[in-house]
Amino acid sequence: MLANSAIELVNRCYEETFSLVSLEELKESFIVYVFGDYQDEFMREYDLEDFYEHLDYLQLTNCRRDFDKAVEEWFVVQYGPVAEDVNYHDILFTLVKEAVVQYQSQNRIALIRDVTKLLTIPNGFIARWQNGLLRDRSLPTYFKYLMKLGIRSHEDIETLVDMWLVEYPNAFDKKQQQLFANPPRRGRPNNVELALLIEMAYEFKPEMTPQERERLRKIYYYHRKSLTIREMVGKFKNYISSKTKSDDDTQVG
Repeated sequence: MLANSAIELVNRCYEETFSLVSLEELKESFIVYVFGDYQDEFMREYDLEDFYEHLDYLQLTNCRRDFDKAVEEWFVVQYGPVAEDVNYHDILFTLVKEAVVQYQSQNRIALIRDVTKLLTIPNGFIARWQNGLLRDRSLPTYFKYLMKLGIRSHEDIETLVDMWLVEYPNAFDKKQQQLFANPPRRGRPNNVELALLIEMAYEFKPEMTPQERERLRKIYYYHRKSLTIREMVGKFKNYISSKTKSDDDTQVG
């Protein structure tokens, strides 16, 4: 069946990828597709001259420029203008955390691999997404869904992981991974969470007085529902700094 527009033809090309693909990769694939599978299909009923007349009709005359323009226009139709700063959806941040727990990722490279696996294996996020739909459950539709969330290529997964690690720099710590797997329940403190807070505090204050340890526990019990572990550590650092300054002023006086 002949395409009625260049955008329709790009969509056919995309639906044959079944994987993550960047805009630049799709531009390359589109040229290969038009002069490969689509031309072969066309030539079953028409001749070569008709094929080039058909490309003229689709406004694909000046090969590289027109083909790239068609892919860019298809992309805008599907997802809107390409944004330089991607605001990743909460769903993706949750999936990164899930990958850390499920695969116990040891470092950044492993986490990128594990997030990719979770997003692309048949029994991973794909299966969950398909179970939530009543109609179209095809893989091309799934990858279009990922693109709408901000994941268009493997490079986007790397960026997603890096952004997530800014929020969770201790993500590869075993205790932190236990905390991800067993988050604190409402109204009840989490021993793993408190242990991680104490361990992080020891990194900058190896020797604590009983008063300082008690202060750290108070910070945890008072702020555990409203602050992250890192924010609680920051609060403890401020306490130590102000305490040190106060001691120095007393000595001077």
